[in-house]
Amino acid sequence: GAWPAFEERSFEAFRSYYDHLRAGSFKAEYTVRLNNAGSFALPPTRIEAMYAPETFGEVPNAAVEVAP
Repeated sequence: GAWPAFEERSFEAFRSYYDHLRAGSFKAEYTVRLNNAGSFALPPTRIEAMYAPETFGEVPNAAVEVAP
């Protein structure tokens, strides 16, 4: 039940800002469009406290395989 207060979408990054998140697990989904066949690696997903960037968490992303 958390809704973003603001979202930034660009070719380099997707950022979503929330007023408040409850403690526990949180799931975010987004769509990636890949126009070429190949193996693609995404950087780790990172979440941090807005006014305390030293408080953060990172989760690695699996490689994405696109077949022709």
